[in-house]
Amino acid sequence: MEHEFYRRIGYSGSLQEISEVICNDFNLGTFVKNTLLTIGYEDFNVKLETSKGNYFVKIFANFRDLSMCERYVKVMLSANKAGVQHPGLYSSSQGYLHQITVQNTVLRLVVMEYLDGKDLFHLGIKPNEQEIRFLARQAANINGIKIKPTPVYDSWAVANFPKEYHKKWKYLEADDLKRIKQLFEEYEKLHLESLPKCFVHGDIISTNVLKDAKQQLWIIDFAVSNYYPRIQELAVLACNLLFVENKPSETKQNLELALKEYQKHIRLLDIELKSLPVYIKLAHAMHVLCANYEKQVNANALPENEYWLGHGRAGLGQ
Repeated sequence: MEHEFYRRIGYSGSLQEISEVICNDFNLGTFVKNTLLTIGYEDFNVKLETSKGNYFVKIFANFRDLSMCERYVKVMLSANKAGVQHPGLYSSSQGYLHQITVQNTVLRLVVMEYLDGKDLFHLGIKPNEQEIRFLARQAANINGIKIKPTPVYDSWAVANFPKEYHKKWKYLEADDLKRIKQLFEEYEKLHLESLPKCFVHGDIISTNVLKDAKQQLWIIDFAVSNYYPRIQELAVLACNLLFVENKPSETKQNLELALKEYQKHIRLLDIELKSLPVYIKLAHAMHVLCANYEKQVNANALPENEYWLGHGRAGLGQ
């Protein structure tokens, strides 16, 4: 399984060799230990332990060119400046984005504050009422950031539903295809061009929300943040962290609670409130469409992918 993660950065050497270079370049002390964090679909994440403490290292995947990496760093810094509960970044003599060459492999990376905790996916828990309010406030805070970064394509985003459907429908099982095909007409009724847009994290899900040792939640991974319809944020939040399988009334209560808190900071238009239920269904559909494609075409058998496939199916059926 680790081979897949090393393939992302085109590196086959020792992880310790990379870690020792980072320790030196960022003045992090003497190398003690490193651990590859085998989660996520794109980058290469490492827990780095040194004589000075623990750090989180994100090595960007090969498909991210220099401009994409710079964009990612700028977005994270903007989120931190706005007060989003996101880990702080460390700088080197090169700045926050750092480039190294190890065994003739060029690697771009960032070093961040390490959070002593686990994401909600690995904890196997959902947020409580207080935490739902917190996440809704964080979503509003993010959506209030006045930036419009260069677009990045996210194959899991609802905005890309038609394109991804045409590419991936043939790999769906019959029941999944029937349900998702029915959503096409609903998608066309959304009139996305008329919905208010803003900066959106776009991926506030269980794998991207961490709970630290003090029980504080943190939001990570702005990789697919974009300038999207504003309800994208709430739809993604609703289709996962607010969703309770086989409990539609509890799911509805969670969404109502989040909406009430969010609208203390950003008032949604009637057209957004009317469009949100369909947008949530489409978010579930994207989980099925993309996770199934990962499984059938890319032979992705990772537990995380299986989770999203099952979770999306549950959402479509509820």
